[in-house]
Amino acid sequence: MNYFPLVAFPLTLSIIFSCSSEGLATVLKASQRMAGFSTDSRHYIYLESSRNPVTDVPTAQIQIINVANSSCVRNGCLETEYDRSAYNLSNQAAENDLLEKTLMLRQRLELNRLKVGIQLPVISRQRTPNETETVNFRLNKQTEPLQIRLEQRYIPSVLSGGSSPVDRAAMRLIINYNYRQLTLGNLNNYRDAVRNYSIREVRLSPNQRNAVVLIDMTQPSEEGVLQTTLVQSFSLEPFGI
Repeated sequence: MNYFPLVAFPLTLSIIFSCSSEGLATVLKASQRMAGFSTDSRHYIYLESSRNPVTDVPTAQIQIINVANSSCVRNGCLETEYDRSAYNLSNQAAENDLLEKTLMLRQRLELNRLKVGIQLPVISRQRTPNETETVNFRLNKQTEPLQIRLEQRYIPSVLSGGSSPVDRAAMRLIINYNYRQLTLGNLNNYRDAVRNYSIREVRLSPNQRNAVVLIDMTQPSEEGVLQTTLVQSFSLEPFGI
């Protein structure tokens, strides 16, 4: 399977503070504009935006995903690329730019009237020192939990004390349910400008046959780190559902 790294709703950039090994770091979070399943539950869309803390230029990212194979549809995963002269452009204008470019695609895939899906309750969450994260979700009250384990590798940049030109991180998801297992991703598939990943939430499609995993992807920025969203997905059919 192929994966694309990369909703209403506040357009301002959220800022929180957290402690890291480097001291007090600012965590900037991209703002969600649009998210949801198509009416037939076959596709999922996620649109978010943020602002460069130094240049104040907005960046918007859209992901239109084929849910069954967790891959971007053709021309469905885009990111704006403005220069410094766009500092007076609003986040909403940047988002609308991508919405306009994908208008015909979204109409064809029935993404004009979105279904938010069902957010699965979290039963437990554990994270080990090597950054492996295991989250158990309640899929059905009468059955065992849906377990998703996120494994990851990180290569630090020179600025982060390593030898790589940029921070790089790889991840994979190992999904266990009903005594069956499915693996998404590859620990040798590194994404540039990424430090780590964390499972945010899982949403069940309206027809309850597919699931989407929203993953927080932490990226270095001039003023700390930026937290964006990576969409992964899978069918429940291999688990006998």
